[in-house]
Amino acid sequence: MMSLKINGVNGYILAGGKSSRMGTDKGLLLFEGKAMIQYVIDQMQPLFDNLVIVSNNREYEKFGLKVIPDLIKNIGPAGGIYTALKHSEAKLNFIVSCDMPFITKEAIAFIIENTNESQIVLLENQGKLEPLFGIYSKDCENTWFELIQQNTIKLQDMVLKFKLKTIPVENNEIFKESFFNNINTKADFDNALNRN
Repeated sequence: MMSLKINGVNGYILAGGKSSRMGTDKGLLLFEGKAMIQYVIDQMQPLFDNLVIVSNNREYEKFGLKVIPDLIKNIGPAGGIYTALKHSEAKLNFIVSCDMPFITKEAIAFIIENTNESQIVLLENQGKLEPLFGIYSKDCENTWFELIQQNTIKLQDMVLKFKLKTIPVENNEIFKESFFNNINTKADFDNALNRN
C-alpha cells in the first residue's frame, strides 16, 4: 500500500485553550464519545512525521503528541500560527484548528499537493477564506511577527499580506459541506451532534 506520509511538511493543531464563546476548552469537549481534537489528530497522524499541538493547556499532553505553549498569548489564533512557524524547521507547515472534527486526510493532502510557490494556501468557501485549515510557509514567520507588532491580528487581513493561493471548495467533492462546521458555541456543538 502506498505510504500516506507527506515528507518535509510539519503539522500543527491550534488548541489555544479557553474559548470565550464555548466557555470551555473546545478541543477537549467530547463529541460522540471522543475529544474533538482526537478527530483532527486521527486524520493528521498518518500524514505527518512531526505533529505538534500549540496550546497553553498541559492537559493536551494526554494525546501523546508534543505540546508547545503560545509564544504570544491572548491574541487568538494569530499567536498560535506565529508559534507554529517559529517552532517549525520545515519549509511548509499545515496548520489547523482543533475544532474541525470533519476534516479528512484527503482534503489535507489535496491542499499540500496544490501548494506550488505560494507562501500560504487556503480554502475559499463561498468567498470567505478559511485561515485555520491551510499551508503556511516558514518564510512567513518574520512578516507575521511584524503584523502582530502592528496589532494586525485578524487572520482574514493578515493572510492577504503574503503570496496567497486560494482553492475554491465549490463543486469539489473532497470538501463536503459539513467540513467547515467550526464548532464555536454550545449551539454549534449541539447542531453538529444532531446532523448525522
